[in-house]
Amino acid sequence: MDMNSTSTMTMMTPWLHFSGGDYLIFKTWMPESKGAIAGACIALVAFCILERWIAALRRQMEIQWGSRALALILQKQRNSIDTQIDDKPEDLSNKIDVIEEIIPSIPTTSVTVRSRPRLVPPFIPMHDIPRGVFQAVQSLFSYALMLAVMTFNASYIVSIVLGLAIGEVLFGRIGRLNGGRV
Repeated sequence: MDMNSTSTMTMMTPWLHFSGGDYLIFKTWMPESKGAIAGACIALVAFCILERWIAALRRQMEIQWGSRALALILQKQRNSIDTQIDDKPEDLSNKIDVIEEIIPSIPTTSVTVRSRPRLVPPFIPMHDIPRGVFQAVQSLFSYALMLAVMTFNASYIVSIVLGLAIGEVLFGRIGRLNGGRV
C-alpha cells in the first residue's frame, strides 16, 4: 500500500471521545456535525428501546409457548390413557380381578412408582421456528449495538445505555415470571 497516495482511509480514535467523524454501523453513516451526532444518538436510543420491546415480546411468547406445550403434553397423555381403557374394557376387568387375587400374597412393602417429568419440551415447529427468528433478530440488534460501542464515541455509548434503560422501564415487566404483578 502506497502511503504517499491520497486515500479516504481514516483512523479510529481508540479512546472515549465526543468528536464526530466515526463510521456508525454503515460506511455511509458517518456523523460529523453536532446535529448529525445528536440525530445518531436519538436513532440509537430508539433502536435500544426497540431491542428491549423485542426482548419483552419474546419473554411473553415463551410463556405462551410453554403453556401450550404443557397443554399438548397433557392432552397426549390423556388421549393415551383413554385409548388404553377404550381398547379392551373386558381385559381391564379381568386384570383387576387378577390383581385383587394377587394382592393378599404380596408382602406389605411400600413401593412408590414415580414417573419422571419431561425435562425437555417437545419440538413444536409453530413455537420453535419463531423462537429461532426472535433469537436471530436479538443477535442482530446486539451486534449492531456492539459495533456502535466499538467506535469509542462516548455520545453513542451514553445514548445506548440511556435507550436500554428507557426500554427496560417501558417493557421490562412484560413476560416476567410473576406476570408483572406487584
